Parts: sequence; structure tokens; C-alpha cells
Amino acid sequence: MKAKQIIALILDGLGALLCIAWLFFPVAPGPVDLQNGVQTIQFVPYKMVMQIEELHAPLLFTQLLYAIYFVPLLGLYRLVSFFFLKKLGWLATPGGTFLSILRILATICALYTYVLPLLLYADAMTWFTRIQLESLISIGVMIIIHIISVIALAKTINNHNPVYREYREFKNNEFAATSNGSKRKAVSAVEVLFRIRTKLFFAFIGVISLILVLLSTLLLNNYRTTLFQAVGDTARSQVEQASASYRVNLGDSIAMFEYLNRQNELNKGAEFSYESLVLYTNLKTPVYLDDLDGNTPDFPAEFSLSFPGEQYPPMPALPGTNAQALARQYLDTRSVTTVHDVDARTFSYIGPITMTETVRSGEDKIRRERLLGFSVMIFSGDVILRPYFKTQISVIVFTMLFLYLAIILTYLVGNYIVNPLLFLRMNVRKISDVLSTMISGQSRVSSSSLVYKDCVTSRDEIKSLSSEINDMVTVIRGIVPYISASTLKQAKKGMTSTTRKELTFLFTDIRGFTTLCEGMQPEEVVGILNSYLDLETEIILNNHGDVDKFVGDEMMAFFEGPLKELNACRAAMQIRHAMMEEKERREKDGLPIVAIGIGINSGDVVFGSVGARDRMDFTSIGDTVNLAARLEGANKAYGSKSIITETVYNKIKGKFLCRELDFIAVKGKNEPVRIYELLQEVPRAQPKLVEIKNLFEKGLEAYRSRNWAKATTAFQKNVDLYDDTPSKVYLERIEHFSANPPPRGWDGVFRMMVE
Repeated sequence: MKAKQIIALILDGLGALLCIAWLFFPVAPGPVDLQNGVQTIQFVPYKMVMQIEELHAPLLFTQLLYAIYFVPLLGLYRLVSFFFLKKLGWLATPGGTFLSILRILATICALYTYVLPLLLYADAMTWFTRIQLESLISIGVMIIIHIISVIALAKTINNHNPVYREYREFKNNEFAATSNGSKRKAVSAVEVLFRIRTKLFFAFIGVISLILVLLSTLLLNNYRTTLFQAVGDTARSQVEQASASYRVNLGDSIAMFEYLNRQNELNKGAEFSYESLVLYTNLKTPVYLDDLDGNTPDFPAEFSLSFPGEQYPPMPALPGTNAQALARQYLDTRSVTTVHDVDARTFSYIGPITMTETVRSGEDKIRRERLLGFSVMIFSGDVILRPYFKTQISVIVFTMLFLYLAIILTYLVGNYIVNPLLFLRMNVRKISDVLSTMISGQSRVSSSSLVYKDCVTSRDEIKSLSSEINDMVTVIRGIVPYISASTLKQAKKGMTSTTRKELTFLFTDIRGFTTLCEGMQPEEVVGILNSYLDLETEIILNNHGDVDKFVGDEMMAFFEGPLKELNACRAAMQIRHAMMEEKERREKDGLPIVAIGIGINSGDVVFGSVGARDRMDFTSIGDTVNLAARLEGANKAYGSKSIITETVYNKIKGKFLCRELDFIAVKGKNEPVRIYELLQEVPRAQPKLVEIKNLFEKGLEAYRSRNWAKATTAFQKNVDLYDDTPSKVYLERIEHFSANPPPRGWDGVFRMMVE
């Protein structure tokens, strides 16, 4: 078992133990009494269903809680499955689809135990202060396991697609081929930011987040405003009612106690219960609202719900300065004053207790409004904002849920859009790499290597693009057989150019092809010709050469590099061997046979672009090329198969058995060249070839010395023993020179009058 598999099993085992242990971890606090800060319960998974039922939570929420027992069951299943890994197979594979789905379901069930109390009972920041550290750790672990499981499932689903696996391998190879280090990592990070999937993610998630945040903020602010307005209206009404009750029952403490007791009972069952209701009064020192310029006395607390049944409880009095400021504010607004204490997080609603009195002012009686005191009702900010806070928590939770679903949806949509593009890029890159290796000479030019695999299965614009690329590759495949590797290399430069190079040229010509094709249809002729030329081309390319052009049944090829002469001669011998096998096959079938002539020369040429501006060829020009072509034709005169020049011979002697054939001047040239016939590679040369070579060269030496008798003896022996055609040619020459001796100063050069 591999190390990665062992580590995966160990982590899986730890996860299974964690699922079981989680059952006994505290997950969240229960409801908190905001009046006194008392927490009534701490939820624990193994008994959470009963705890929720005792709190009379909605039935649906309670029933869904039974799913939490799936978490420890998964842990038990995983522990037991370790003993049956081979039998269970894919049902027990740590990174498999089955277990990934189970983990996702289990973590969703576990997270539900955290979210449910949050939605039902998180009505103030006080609730969050009661969350235990173990709860925070466990929820963090569950979120991490959930994210890892989702990622593992996504990878597993992708890896089920063979095309995706091929793409991953392609990416790994591409990454390995590039430079390593921090620079490459930085480039990769930048590339990630500009990928389509990243753009889709930021676009979708950004828009959705913006919409959710703006909508939530707007609705919550409206709700908060409405909430404060509703509570404020109720509070102001109650404050005015308390002031009126005091004024009506002025001096009747019993009636006031009854009123306050009734208010206390109502407050206990109210949704927005206030913390206290206090009536501050001062009946000893008259204070009139139309005369607040003087010193205003303090107003002691006469009644308070915090001290039921007690008049003038031990509470701080309302300072005169504050009372004066509140009275002036009342004169300006003629309504209950609202005071927000940020530090204490309270809202106080203060209304004056006034009574109209008739007083004498000199001879006149006037009505004046006397300030008896103030009714003060104090609300806790947490109590007022409890519905708002719960709504805010619900909005945040569901916003996070929607964002999570949006991320998954974005990933799925991204896969649907991006994966076909990635596959398209992979296949285009493969075609590009094949063309690059052809152009650089690292691989042979072959249309069969240009295979475009259409992996796009969607029916959209991407599929259309893939089809267009496939059509383009088809066109390229059709063109490639007509282009040599040298032409491709030149095309890569993007400009016309010429250079001088040392190259070896090989020319071939099929003998008897015209006779072979007599009576055949043109299609059949082309088919046979292509089969021969394909055979020759395969051998040329396998020996590091390149085909320059075809002219009918003739072929021009060239070789470059330090072993160019050796490679050309090996190719020539292999072509001869292949043609011999083809000859034997046709003789056996009673079909017309063909032979082949080969000429090889090496030297300096002009190598480059030749032709018109819009129609060019990339070829070689020079005497070296012309001589190689003449030598191929010279095979007819000597009855030989492969002729090479002295330049080539000097490079390959010792590797190939050759015989000097003649000293000739081809048509159009006065300077003679020494030519040799390529017989066989030295390790494979039979004794009879060595004897043919020796006898021929003895005859050639005597021939050049005008010793016709000795030359005739050597050549005739070659003819009698081996039916050597070049020896027959020299016997004919000797017969001619015997009757017509060559002139004095004869250099032995044979001048060819035909191409």
C-alpha cells in the first residue's frame, strides 16, 4: 500500500473517531434571559432532540434534528469498514465518491445543530458570549471537513471523465516542462486571477453578494426603524398614561400601587418588556413650565416597579438641572422625550407630569401649568432589538447559505463553460506541439501525427469552435504531405532567406515504371507510384533525411549533419533492399518488375527560398545537386544500382564496400569526377562482392594503362562468374578502343553525352 493511501486511511480513521466524539461536545447555548443574563441550557448533540422539545421549538425543526445521529453512525461505519476494505471496494475508498457524499451529508447534519440554536435563540450579543470554546473548535473542524469533502467529491467526479484526466496529465507535463521556483509560482498566481473560472466566480459571487448585502441592509434598516417607531409609540403612550394616572390619583398612593401592579403584570407578558418604570415627583416646591429660569429643585423617585409597594424607594433623585432641561424640551416638542444611553445600551422615554392650576396674579386670576414630576420608562436596547437581531442573524445565515450555493452553482457553470475550453486548448496545444517538433526537426513530418481529438460534447458556440478547429486541422493534414521539413523550418522564420550549406543529396529513379503501367487506369498508376514513393520516403525519413521533391517517379532527398554521407548511403542500401523484396514478390505473382537507380553526391549548395512572391519552394541549387541527378542517370550507362562521388566515398570508406566505377565528365561539365558504385555495408558484404570489386578494379587499372588484354581477362572473368554488367560495359569499350585506339595523352576520362 502506498504512503498516500496509508495517510488517507489514518486521517479517515481520525475523522471517524471525531464523528463519534462529536456527539458529546457542546454545540451551542440555549436561550438567554436578557433581563438577568441567565442561560438556561447548553445543547449537546446526543440529547439535543429532547432539549429542543422541552423548549417547545417548532415540530419540523425537532424532527430534522434526528438526522444528527447520522454523524456517529458514519463514524462507526468507517471504523468497521477498515476491516473489510477489499470486500467493500469503492464503498470504503477514502477519497471515493460514496464516502465523500456521506461526509458531506454528515457535516451538513452536524452544522444544522449549530445553525438551529443560532436561528431560534440568538437574540442578542449576550448569546454569543455564552458559546464555549469547544463549540467553536468543533464547528471549525466540521466546516473544514465539509469543505475538504466537497472538494474531494468535485475532484472525484472530474476524474471520472477520461478527458479531464488527460487534461490534468497534460497540465502536469506542461508545468514540469516550464521553469520551477518562486518566479513560476508567481506567474501561476497571476494566471489564476485572469482565468475564466476566476472571473466567473468574482462576477457571479460579487453580483450576488452585492444584491444580498444591499437588499438585506435596506430591509434590516427599514425593519429597525419600524421596530423603534412601534416600541417608541407604545412606550410614549404608556408614559403618558402613567403621568395621567398619577395626576388623577394625586395623593392616593393605594390607587397608584394598584396601577403599578397592573402594569407590572402586563409587562411580564409583553414582547418588549421594559426594565423599569419610575415616577419622579416634587410636590413641595411648585415649578411652573412658564417660569423655568430660576433654580429647579431635584425630583425624588416616589414610585418604581423595581420597588413594588414602596413609596419613595431608595433611588437617586432626578437632578434639577436634568429636570429643567427635560421640561424645556417638552415645551419645544410637547411630546415624550427619548434619551439613548449608548454606554448603558438603554432607551429612556420621559414624559412630564403636569397639572393646570389657577393662581392669582395681582387682581387677576391666571391659569398656569405646574410641573409635578416625570414618568420615566427605561427599555434595554437588547430587548427592543431582539426581533431585529434575530432577523439579522437569519439574514446572515441564509445569505451565507445562498452564497455557498452560489459558489457551487458557479463552479458547476464554470465547469460547463471552462472545461470544454480547457479540453479545446489541450488538443490545440497538442497539435501545436506536434507541428513545432516537425518544424524544429525533432520529429518527422507526417500527417498521421496531426490528430485532433474533439472532446467538446456541448452543443453551443464552443462546439462550433471545436468543429472549426477540426476542419482547420484536416486542411493542415491535407497540406503537410506536400511540404518538406526544410520548408516547414523556413516557414517558421516568416521570411524568405537563402544560405550556403554542406548537404548530401540522394536522387532515385524507378526503372521500368512506364512499362509497368501500360494498360492501367490513371488511378491505378498513381496508386502504384505512391506505394513505391512511400516506401522510399519512409526509409529516407528513418535515416534522418528529408524529401525535397518528387518529379514523376523520381525523388530528390537531402541529408545534413556530420553523418550526412553515412545516412544517405544507408538509406540507399535500404531502398535497394526494399525494392529487391518488391521485385521478388512481383516476379512470384507474374507481374512486371521494376528496378531503381540511385545517385549520391555531397557538397556546398545554395539552400533557400526559390519562386514567386505568392508561390515559393524551398530547395537547393548548385553543381552538387546537378551532379547527384546526373549520377542517378549514369546508372543506366553502367548497369549499376547506386553511384556515389569521390567526396562521398572518402566519408564512408571503411563502412561500405565500394568499387571505383569510372572517371567521367557529365554533360555540361568539363571537369571530370571519380565515381564509385555502392555495393554493400562492410559487415554484410559477401565474399563474391569482394571478388567482384577486386577483379573489376584490376581490369580498370589495366584499362587505364591501355593493357587491353589484361583488362579483358579481368572483366571477362567478372562477367563469366557473376554476370557483372559494368564489366560488360568496359569489354565493349575495350573492343572499340582495340579497333580505334585512343589518342596520345588519353586521360581515361569518359565523357557522357546524355543526362
